[in-house]
Amino acid sequence: NVKIIHRVNENDMKREKSINIEPLLIETMKIADIVVFVSEWMEKYFIDKYKLKLNSTHIINGCDESIFFPPSNKSFDKNKKIKIVTHHFSSNYLKGFHIYNQIDKLLDKQSNFEFTFIGNYNENYKPKNIKIVNACNGKKLADKLRKFDIYLTATQYEPGAMHYLEGISCGLPVLFCINGGGTKEVCKKYGEEFKDIKTFQEKLEKMINNYSDYYNKIDYNYLGKKRCCKEYLEIIKNI
Repeated sequence: NVKIIHRVNENDMKREKSINIEPLLIETMKIADIVVFVSEWMEKYFIDKYKLKLNSTHIINGCDESIFFPPSNKSFDKNKKIKIVTHHFSSNYLKGFHIYNQIDKLLDKQSNFEFTFIGNYNENYKPKNIKIVNACNGKKLADKLRKFDIYLTATQYEPGAMHYLEGISCGLPVLFCINGGGTKEVCKKYGEEFKDIKTFQEKLEKMINNYSDYYNKIDYNYLGKKRCCKEYLEIIKNI
């Protein structure tokens, strides 16, 4: 008689070595009263791949609004060097290093922006021009993020992560890469999608020239944990 809500935030796509997690997840899905995926992309991925018939929905994650919030006196000058940032604890190559490595080389020739990476950089490439900052979280991370202009995520096949939510919540419009999985569902509201290093440059220029348009669209209530928790509570009430 116990009601089961199964939240799914993982698959095997991004693992360098499969741990065969998907069959285990599906076994639990079959006995759950409702399955909650962390993105519509994840929901579609499992249902289409395994031809599942589920009582399912998706709820986008939310971050702590008391920690991740915009600066009180945001200023932006497009004539100054633009400060771009990303943060990843994982050094998995699919976290976006196919783009970050190219940006490092681009910075040999281009100087209208700088790029800071907070976290653990992939060990197969040693960047020369990217500023590397040790991984951190919570208030320390948020204080750092608020000092930048634009957030970048090039992560691939992402089930539904927190990093871009945290970046946007700190008042940063976002550049995000094609094939980002669940990333697009949030980032498309507050930034621009690119597919390679050429279109990255084009979309960066567009964002710089129209910065206030992107900044003013950010919906901090949507990005926060209160909205997320409310959606889960509605499921609990109605199950």
